[in-house]
This record gives sequence, C-alpha cells and structure tokens, in this order.
Amino acid sequence: MPTCSKCNSEVKEGDKFCPYCGASLTLEALKPVEKRRHIRERDTCFGEGERDYLGLVSFGFFLLAVGITYTLNPNVISDFRFWVDQLRINQTLVEPPEGLVFSATIFFGIIGVFDFAKAGIRLATNDIKRRVVANVFSGIALISFAYLIHLYGIGVLTWQTAVGTEIIICGLLVALYSIIRSLLRKR
Repeated sequence: MPTCSKCNSEVKEGDKFCPYCGASLTLEALKPVEKRRHIRERDTCFGEGERDYLGLVSFGFFLLAVGITYTLNPNVISDFRFWVDQLRINQTLVEPPEGLVFSATIFFGIIGVFDFAKAGIRLATNDIKRRVVANVFSGIALISFAYLIHLYGIGVLTWQTAVGTEIIICGLLVALYSIIRSLLRKR
C-alpha cells in the first residue's frame, strides 16, 4: 500500500492529498514503501531532506535535565558509585542512597515535563499528530515513574510495588497509544 512521503502514513490509491497531513500526493509519494524508505534513509544519512528538528531540542532538554539534577545533587555520581559497590559487596539488591533516589525523582520528572513541552512544540508547528500523542504518553510515563520513585524514597511503596506499578502504567499507555494511532490513521 502506498504511503505519504511527508508523514509516512498509509494512503489509498488515487488520493490526491494525504488525509493525515494534507500533503500533495505526487507520483513520488505513491511509489512502493521499500523504495521510498531507501531514499529516506539515504537522505538522512547524507544530510539531505527534511529533519525532525526536535531531535536537537530533545538533546538540549536532556542536557538541561542532567545539569539541573547534578546542580541539585552534586554528589549524584558518588552516590551511584556507592550504591553499585554495595550491590557488588552484598550480591543482592540494596536500598539506594537517599541522594540517588532524590536525583532519580528529579531527573525523570524533568524529562517527563520536557516531553510535554515537546508535544506542545509539535502541536504549535503542526507536526504529525501521532508524535504529539507519543510525547504526551511518554511524559505521563516518566512523571508517574518519578512520582513512584518519590513514594519509594519516603517509604510509602516497596521498590517491587513501584516497578510493578510503572510496568502496568506503561502497558496501559502503549495499548492506548496503539488505539489512538489506529483511530488517527482511519481519519
């Protein structure tokens, strides 16, 4: 089945415009997926074609999250080393230092907030809707993970309950994303 050359959504034979992004469907857009995929990979590798500008924004957000986390806990690296040494010595799972739990809460929370910001940027620039949904759901997963780490850190949850709950949340988000994506394709 042919796909749109702009957003890669499947389109019907004979469509003049992509029903998802509105791009004009030229003969190039109606070429088989494999050939266009090869062209897209070549263009990406050799610096031609359109890029996902948010890749660089995401990297900037990541660096901000690392910088903020490190600023709030300058001992995060030594906390992590201490924890790894304790794991090795005890040869069993031991509770991480309080500073490491704090740093993980901050880091995952910030990255989750940045995913919401990326979704907003994608909406403002009329980016592909499925990417907006993916960023929102990723933000939900990361912020919930940060909250579960916080609950573990203050003793409300065990680490097993925190991890199990996050797996359930991610499973639900993946299922919901799949449903929403299939509904977006049918439009």
